[in-house]
Amino acid sequence: MSATSDTIDLRSVFRKIRAKWWLFLLTVPMCVGAALFYLKTTPKKYEVQSVLLLGEKKRSGFGDNSEFIKGTSYLSNSTELEDKITVLTSNRIMTSTLQRLGFGITYFETKYFKTQEHYTYPPFFIRLDSVAVQVIDLPIHVSVDTASRTYRVYSKGKNVRLYNVATQEVLPELLPTYELDQTVPMDSMFIGDHMSFRINFPEDRTYDPKSDYYFVLNSLQDLVTSYRNSTAAVELSDKSNVVYLSLQVEVVNKGVDFLNKLMETYIEFELDKQQRKGVNTIEFIDKQIGTVSDSLQKVESSMENFRGSSGGMMSASNSSEALFEERSRLEDERSIILRRRNYCATVLDKIRSSSDLRNVPAPSSSGIDDPVLNNLVIEITRLSADLAALNLSTGARSNPTVIAMERKIKNLTASLAQTAESLVEQAEISLVEVNGRLSRTNYQYSQLPEQERQLVNIERKFKLSDNLYNYLMEKRAEAGIAIASDQIDKSIVDQARMKGLKHVSPAKAKVLGGALFLGLLIPIGLILIRDLIRDRIDDVEELKRLSKLPVLAMVPASKRRRILPDEPKSILAESFRTARVNLQYLNADSARQVIGFTSSSSGEGKTFCAVNLATVMAQSGKRTIIIDADMRRPNVSKMLEMPEGPGLSTWLIGEATIDALIQPTDIPDMDVIGAGPIPPNPLDLAESPRMAQLIETLRGRYDQIIIDASPLGLVSEYVLLMRSVDITLYVVREGKTERSALHMINDMVAEKKMRNVDLLLNDVKSRNGDGYSYYTK
Repeated sequence: MSATSDTIDLRSVFRKIRAKWWLFLLTVPMCVGAALFYLKTTPKKYEVQSVLLLGEKKRSGFGDNSEFIKGTSYLSNSTELEDKITVLTSNRIMTSTLQRLGFGITYFETKYFKTQEHYTYPPFFIRLDSVAVQVIDLPIHVSVDTASRTYRVYSKGKNVRLYNVATQEVLPELLPTYELDQTVPMDSMFIGDHMSFRINFPEDRTYDPKSDYYFVLNSLQDLVTSYRNSTAAVELSDKSNVVYLSLQVEVVNKGVDFLNKLMETYIEFELDKQQRKGVNTIEFIDKQIGTVSDSLQKVESSMENFRGSSGGMMSASNSSEALFEERSRLEDERSIILRRRNYCATVLDKIRSSSDLRNVPAPSSSGIDDPVLNNLVIEITRLSADLAALNLSTGARSNPTVIAMERKIKNLTASLAQTAESLVEQAEISLVEVNGRLSRTNYQYSQLPEQERQLVNIERKFKLSDNLYNYLMEKRAEAGIAIASDQIDKSIVDQARMKGLKHVSPAKAKVLGGALFLGLLIPIGLILIRDLIRDRIDDVEELKRLSKLPVLAMVPASKRRRILPDEPKSILAESFRTARVNLQYLNADSARQVIGFTSSSSGEGKTFCAVNLATVMAQSGKRTIIIDADMRRPNVSKMLEMPEGPGLSTWLIGEATIDALIQPTDIPDMDVIGAGPIPPNPLDLAESPRMAQLIETLRGRYDQIIIDASPLGLVSEYVLLMRSVDITLYVVREGKTERSALHMINDMVAEKKMRNVDLLLNDVKSRNGDGYSYYTK
């Protein structure tokens, strides 16, 4: 770092920090005290955790891992874990959970700046008027007077929202201002402005007069948003379907109740979603049973009528039965082909019309045993149901999970359409073949006697209807048993409980550590900011850092304006003796008879230093004269307590002799030339040749000539005087001189506009370890 650098000097900053040690005694206790108050008044938060299993393989009620009924293959579910977590924390599940818990009203008690929520045992119980519109998110204070058996309800707020309790909707309008203050008997219902309820006061409850009791009505939407944002669901690992649910709450029991109810609600939701598929299958079978039952009754009536009209013919011959069996088999085969074709045609119609495929029965329930078609329908149905739940949860079609699921459903639907079209084509080919064989069998059958053919037809219809009816009844019973004994792949592994033995926030160690750090940082920051903003010279180290010019001496701060003759060993006198000695040795190779004093601005002690340096030089036996060349603001005569008279300005305009200017002082060997009357043109006078003539004359009479000139940073007179000056002492006052003034003098020296320049640091404050402490002991 260069000597003239104005960047932060760490050693200088450290010295300034050490000098302001008392600031730390203020800020550290204040910050630590504020932290202790924060820890005392801030409600503690605890973490509640539970464990939920998602994805265990489902088993039927008979313990068989295989599919119990092909028509109920909807029990299979391979949902990805991310989708399940999204559904678990969806708005739909959260809303259902919170509706069951009744978190709509929260009770609080504030005492000694500490607010505590009451959940298990509140101070009172609020029963809202469900048909009234109520204010929400506003503390409603209740003050109980057990002596008079009354309670006071009061509240105040701005931009208050309104809530329809019956519909659980937040109304769009706001109340700009709201104020409530009423007192009613304890057994009466409270009816106020947008506030209507009844309070039940527990008989065994006492009320502390120093406590402030209040409650807040929460909207269902706000509760859902709050709990959804604060509930974390984290999977155990990539290879596991176990999910950890966690929640930070102020009341442990409330958090436990919420997580337990959330898991129960989710499991019930998944079970209901699965059973809806089974219900759809049973409804389809019931419709088929109704149709077959009507046909069976008609066939039974036809058989009874035929037997009565045929003279008691009870059965057909073996050949007739053989033809009948073949004919029945072919018709059954034809029926199966038609069902396959009709089912696939129905699926294609739904796809082409963009209908919802969630309610399409499984193909196996229609007697279609095609694994590819069956799996496609099941997968599309499952994904469509999950997509509907996600739409309710996120409410945005731009959600990446929603987009991925829609793309997957679209691809599966295209595969389903292709498979269905292929099956329809195969069915048409098979139908042509079966119809041909059936025509030949029908021809052989037509050669049989009329009554035998009629009986065979009736028996065929009866057996067909009876078999189909029994088959459908069997399948319906199996589907009902499977639904009743169903177990889904979600289960609660661990009920909710508090994690650990301590609260998680606020963290005492972190808060106190942060407060201590802040208490140390504040004064350091203030000192650094002050150092960056404050453009002042604060000590000799900074002065040396900002300028390469030699520092002649440091003048201590003093209330006296000059050295007293009877105190030759004072700190002030010693500092100027040091300046005198340093002048002799630091400038040994140059003339040093004429010394000019200047500074950057007024008030930096230029005249003070000039008078006192002249004093110590006179006391050392040198004939010394001090000239007050600051004709704009002369101060030398005032400091020496001498009368005003002819002075420098008088000489420069040619109205006085040199001897008339010189005045002796009360100090031996020390004379003074005052500034004289203040002229209107000091700069013009400073350019006069008589100035150089005066100094040359004084060189022959005095050993030392001290010139107290105008500030260099304000006016230009000293630039003209420098031609007659041997050494320039540039006065810098600690805490006042700006750093930019050092840049100016450095530039002038570097450009050789000035020569033989020394710095004199004035008004130095006493610090332990500096040179002045020796003289104060």
